[in-house]
Amino acid sequence: MQVIASSLLLLSIIAVSHARLQRNSKRETKDERKKVNTLFEDLEEAENPIKLHSICEVNYEKVGCFKEDTNNRTLSQELFQDRMSSDPNYSGQRVDWANYNTYLKSLACRCAKSSALNGFTYFGLQDYGRCFSDPHASTSYSRHGNSSHCFNQYFYSCDDNAYGQCMGRGKEVNYIYHITVHGMQDA
Repeated sequence: MQVIASSLLLLSIIAVSHARLQRNSKRETKDERKKVNTLFEDLEEAENPIKLHSICEVNYEKVGCFKEDTNNRTLSQELFQDRMSSDPNYSGQRVDWANYNTYLKSLACRCAKSSALNGFTYFGLQDYGRCFSDPHASTSYSRHGNSSHCFNQYFYSCDDNAYGQCMGRGKEVNYIYHITVHGMQDA
């Protein structure tokens, strides 16, 4: 009941904000529109948790943003990457910059699947399209400390408690995920 009331309050705040933005459409910026759209999408996902689970056959949860050292990696194995077709770890799928919000969900799911198939329980996303993991990631991912250089599917700072996926900026930051106890969902 409290969740419904909170959701209705949030929805009314968003609706009022959206109406105000519509009235001031001449002054409305692209960032303001994107923020409102992000709030609507987060609300939709929060109201429909089944939608979140239907995205991927592997259950995973957000852990946080952590520093990486390319000379002493916490996640030593690049499982695949979508950035450079000439690289041996290229997955065959290019980063979809025009639809990055959808692409990031797909990337996280593919990385979770690949990690689970290798018996790993943690994985990290970095550099806009790279998937890393390691057999000892559960104890090593935080070795170099926390970072604030992660972003969400709309390139805003990542909120560990919000719905949606996150990514580490560049090669020296991982956004870490944990594959939950249930791992692979039943097909």
